[in-house]
Amino acid sequence: MTKHWRVVALALLLALAAAGGCGMFGSGGGTSDEAFDTPAQVLANEAETLYREGNYDESANLFQALKDRFPYSRFALLADLRVGDAYFKSKRYEEAVLAYEDFIRLHPKNDAVPYAIYQMGMVYFDQMLTPDRDPENARKAMQTFQRLIKQYPKSEWAVRSQPRLQEATRRLAAHDMVVGKYYLNTKAYRAAMGRFKRVLTQYPDVGLYNEAMGYLQQAQKKWAALPAKEREGQGIDRRDLNAPVPGMEAPDVLSGPDNNPL
Repeated sequence: MTKHWRVVALALLLALAAAGGCGMFGSGGGTSDEAFDTPAQVLANEAETLYREGNYDESANLFQALKDRFPYSRFALLADLRVGDAYFKSKRYEEAVLAYEDFIRLHPKNDAVPYAIYQMGMVYFDQMLTPDRDPENARKAMQTFQRLIKQYPKSEWAVRSQPRLQEATRRLAAHDMVVGKYYLNTKAYRAAMGRFKRVLTQYPDVGLYNEAMGYLQQAQKKWAALPAKEREGQGIDRRDLNAPVPGMEAPDVLSGPDNNPL
């Protein structure tokens, strides 16, 4: 193990420890023992070296072992955060989110909390699908970045999250456009109108306003041209307007023989 990697690991540790204050070096009044820190430091350095070399699964396992074996070591703070990064890099997304949530819960006043929230948002952002697919990860990314900006507006991580927030928001609007066009093509005009109205009201600044307005006007004209009995029989996509949409793979975009959503 080179001196360079030891310096990298220790630099990250000291930054986190300084942000967290002296209380981060143990709890319970004297339960922390310097004897723990020698093997803990070795484990931390090995885990950080593996991370820097791209061996993320092994790095995550070592950081988790550090957390489990040396919970009162000052290096446990490093592991609490870094294990989330390693899980994220190895695409173990659920474990990454849990790790970041644990860090925020255990160290709510640490200066690295905005970073942990940003990384949680990036976990969801990394899993976003195309607009014709399930938008749940785009929604979670948007909500997480909004949380970061609201709670830590002056943080550099809030600044970094802005373009990701914009993209996640646009992905949600694009999803509604895709589904709205489907409803329009299948003559479920009221359901289509609901989708296009939502783009206009909830996502007015993502570059789809004029397109949504055009499709909304089409749907309104087609619905108004229907015989009165057919207009009465058309249902609004109330499930979608009142609650998050489960996704395109679900019956959300399927239609029955009457061209209404199932």
